[in-house]
Amino acid sequence: MTKYLLIIILALAAITAPVTLLSQEILKSEVIEKIDGKNYYIHTVEQGQTLYSISKVYGVPVDELRYENPDASQGLAIGQLLRIPVTSREKIITDDLRKGEFRYIFHIVRSGETLYGISRIYDVKLDGLKKANPGWEAGLSPGQYVKIPMKEMVVANPVNKEVTISEVQPQEEKKFYEHVVKEKETLYGIARIYRMSIDSLASFNPGLTDKIFPGEVIRIPLTVNPDNYITHRVREKTKLKKIATKYAVSVTAMKEANPAFRSRVYPGDMLLIPVGPPSATPPGDVQIVVDTPDDTPAGIVKSDSVKCFNRKYPYKKEFKVALMVPLYAEEVRDIEVNSRDGDVDPSKYKSFNFIQFYEGFRMAMEELEQQGLNVRLYVYDVDEKVSKTIQVLQQPELTGMDMIIGPFFSRNFKLVSNFAEMFDIKIVNPLTRRAEVLTHENVYKFKPSREAQLPMLPEFVRQYYPDANIILLRNNKYEYGDEIQEIKQSLEQVAPYGVKLANKDIYKLIREYSEADTNLLPGELYAEINIENRLIQTAQLEAAPDDSTFFSNGIAEVVYAVDSVYGIIRNASAVRRNLVIVLTNHEIHTPEILTRLNDLKDTFDITVVGMPEWTLLDNLETDYLLDLNVHFFTDSYMDEEDPRVHDFIWSYRERFKTHPGNYAFEGYDLATYFLGALMRFGPDCEECLPYYRQHLLQGEIQFMPAYPTGYENRIWNLCRYRNFKIEKINLH
Repeated sequence: MTKYLLIIILALAAITAPVTLLSQEILKSEVIEKIDGKNYYIHTVEQGQTLYSISKVYGVPVDELRYENPDASQGLAIGQLLRIPVTSREKIITDDLRKGEFRYIFHIVRSGETLYGISRIYDVKLDGLKKANPGWEAGLSPGQYVKIPMKEMVVANPVNKEVTISEVQPQEEKKFYEHVVKEKETLYGIARIYRMSIDSLASFNPGLTDKIFPGEVIRIPLTVNPDNYITHRVREKTKLKKIATKYAVSVTAMKEANPAFRSRVYPGDMLLIPVGPPSATPPGDVQIVVDTPDDTPAGIVKSDSVKCFNRKYPYKKEFKVALMVPLYAEEVRDIEVNSRDGDVDPSKYKSFNFIQFYEGFRMAMEELEQQGLNVRLYVYDVDEKVSKTIQVLQQPELTGMDMIIGPFFSRNFKLVSNFAEMFDIKIVNPLTRRAEVLTHENVYKFKPSREAQLPMLPEFVRQYYPDANIILLRNNKYEYGDEIQEIKQSLEQVAPYGVKLANKDIYKLIREYSEADTNLLPGELYAEINIENRLIQTAQLEAAPDDSTFFSNGIAEVVYAVDSVYGIIRNASAVRRNLVIVLTNHEIHTPEILTRLNDLKDTFDITVVGMPEWTLLDNLETDYLLDLNVHFFTDSYMDEEDPRVHDFIWSYRERFKTHPGNYAFEGYDLATYFLGALMRFGPDCEECLPYYRQHLLQGEIQFMPAYPTGYENRIWNLCRYRNFKIEKINLH
């Protein structure tokens, strides 16, 4: 049976009750007094007013009102005077969170607590606690916020960090193959034969390097990797083709196994090396030896795919998972229900914004429980208010979580991320693409960053537009300056130095332009034509109709606010395809640019590559998206023909009597991925995530070590508008 512990319960029954809740207007006091050096509004309580209604007017959380007015906890009386901070600690902490370094969490003082006792709870030095909390000498009072400083953060750069190695518990004996190296044999070939990564081979053979010699003995544990690939950790900047050659694998097979990587790879990248299905018989010319505990290797590489996929049964351990989702439970009391029919418009209330995320999450969790997952879910109502988040972090059970999912708002995520770092808890950010959340090694960013698109764009050009004329277009010179240069450099690696265009095609274009010009006599042709900023003489084309003309192939940059549409016209080609990569997502500029590009489509063959945010703009003309063959990156693509998508929609409708929105799919996929990883790999699942492929409703997910630390999803989908549908573009 599912074990749910909802710490904050959204009382949905109250929503459907046929009652209309009337609110009384509260005016903010004009009386301000300074008390103990701090400015306060002095508010006089009137009939019908509550702490919650007063807190909304002044923008001060209820818990802070109680702290400043201890008597108010017992209830309010008409005529009672309340002191309300002019600048609340909510605002002070929020402003502090926007700064670069925020290296502490908060403890809310309970009756009788001392600074020394608090230091013992969080295992921090008393001197550090005193330094972080000036004025501690005056004593502590219930409800007071005490800063708990974090330990110094050590950020490990995944590009340079060594492989993780865990200690192996002594065993009675271990069995190994002994492989004797033959002439011309390489370590890469041996890794393929025994289906183990080179990192793992090295851990069982101290001193082993890529340079091996005939007669050398290499020990291989008797472990069978059931998957169709092994792993390779890149140690230096190189080409994918070179690694494929070392493993005697075709470049095509390597690219199919690693679609997120382009032609070059870099230190820290983790590649999949296809090796095919395992053999039913062990390799020949080997003998099995038995080692005593003294000869047991010092450690094994936990991130090796052999270890990760050698799990036959789900973990029996009960996992504790905290889901921090904004439910706005306290705002339910403000929902006004029509007394006649009891209907509620969910779009008008924040309480309904993310409830579908929880519902989708719960559906996935229940499916995994049927497969053997043993989990206790704790649900916390955490929205954008930092005081509310701090209150939740006081719950004693949180320190024992295996994983925290959320919060959804960046400022509160920083607070909870610090808490997770302090207590060594994995924490997942569900929505942001910003790399700023990657503050420690236990952070997992579910949404890919824009940088992860960079390897895909040149691969797209190489496969589908190898000879295209490429134009990089942005609205103003301040937009995406760094991205433009990175994109240009990556495209220059796949774009040819120049292209040859058939003279007969250029001549045909001259005839078409001449026939359309009413100022020319019938049959008269232009003497020359300007193509890609180059004058082509008609006579030269007539003299060599079967020949071709060479054009250099630079990548043009256009700033629309400066160059206008004429900048596009100057750089567009009339005789070959134009790939226009548009870097702007402004709700006004984007439609205007698409309109101008659409005006040119009869003159130029134009394909547009847009941005992920375009899917959120409601003012883009569908006809333009289709006519301009618009392509765009998205982290969520659902195949309309996928039976699993149909089944989910049907089950969701049956259960919740409504159609699932985007958040329902997000919640389902996130739970499927992370709870599935816990079930399959256990509490140390992070080491196996680079090899963990899970088919989700919205596409694939692949987590890789991120910079400067933590892990992030690296998978984007490249899609296009076609036949009034969105279809995925396959990149090999």
